Amino acid sequence: MKSIHKVLILSGLRLFPNQAGGHLRSGNVAKALARLGYDVCIYSLAGRKEDYGSGSQLLQQSIEPGLVEEINLALPLGLAQTLARRLGLPRLWQYPILASGLIPATLRDRLQWADCIICDLPFVPPVPGPWRKKPWVLLSHNLEYRLLEQGGFRDRHLFAPILLEWERTASKRYDGILACATEDYDFFQAHNREAKPIQLVPNGIDAALYAPDADARAAMRQELGFAEQDRVIVFSGSRYAPNVEALAQLQDFVHKHAEALQAAAVKFLILGSMAPASRSARMIATGFVPSVLPYFQAADFAINPVQRGSGSNVKIFEYLAARLPILSTEFGVRGSQLQPETDYLPFDWNSLMLRLSSLSQARSPEVWRSFGEGVWQRHAANSDMTEIVRQQWESLERSLPQFSLRLVSQVPHSLASRP
Repeated sequence: MKSIHKVLILSGLRLFPNQAGGHLRSGNVAKALARLGYDVCIYSLAGRKEDYGSGSQLLQQSIEPGLVEEINLALPLGLAQTLARRLGLPRLWQYPILASGLIPATLRDRLQWADCIICDLPFVPPVPGPWRKKPWVLLSHNLEYRLLEQGGFRDRHLFAPILLEWERTASKRYDGILACATEDYDFFQAHNREAKPIQLVPNGIDAALYAPDADARAAMRQELGFAEQDRVIVFSGSRYAPNVEALAQLQDFVHKHAEALQAAAVKFLILGSMAPASRSARMIATGFVPSVLPYFQAADFAINPVQRGSGSNVKIFEYLAARLPILSTEFGVRGSQLQPETDYLPFDWNSLMLRLSSLSQARSPEVWRSFGEGVWQRHAANSDMTEIVRQQWESLERSLPQFSLRLVSQVPHSLASRP
């Protein structure tokens, strides 16, 4: 039997620092495995714009004990990524490169080093070679083909069928699948003719990073110019089409209800790259920031007005860990176990102003903080990624009898190092 101590997560893009929900999911899975005792290396095929120009072919960064990320900076893959982004193409370019085995020498080293390889998203297939005999696991974030079906003509008719075929035949390529939500779990099971193990690993977060801090709250509210009586509602997200569409609806709502929002002392704080930096009487947008974490401290509530997509929203779990009462569409809480009225405040665009007007009238800020804390306590066990991965990885161990995926949490950590 073969024990797994070294896990390689093969990613198409640099994951740390996390700048989007997808980065959070993959990065939190990586941190969870490291905290469970594994030596974990993330190998990213391409970097970010600021990574290039130094002349280095490989950027290495230590994330925390047991976890490193290596980012390939070879120009050909960087150019492929840049071209795809500028043309608005999904990351299909990664698949043929990896499937052909034409990979950097540094990735070959890591494939030799690893006991198990996790492929981040279906754009990343197993790489042919002697390491193909090792276990290869797909980490799913959602059903990519369904996201493309919600896009423009080119996405719907050209790219969605390709992703549908890749996802429908995933069990032929991977030895196991880690699904994100019941939607992709059910899909993979329905096409699982090979009877490969499929485990549900829902979105979770590194909960300790979001704990409220009174001093940090006061400092951030002062920096942003919020008054004590302002009820600040945060909406966080990357420039992902469903986020951008939801923000456009929220901006229209704010414009139509400006006077009522002023009377209710409600202001919105928009975090992340889904909007450029701006400031108005009722809405502040930070634009892209290296980390949105400090800004959660300034908020009193959180909102998720998203109405389409696939998988589940990581932002919901961030809101929970920040102990913020959540206003959400029914679609926005998919993939969680939150119950309307008990755990979150449901709304549609016709009822939102009534909801907002009642926030200060119905309960005091202290009562709302207690409400947020209570919701977190009820759902913490299902929201912390380390606990989620602990349970599901052990289940994967039992489902793969040809491998012994042994938790080694009693073994002292050593940073994953190149051979």
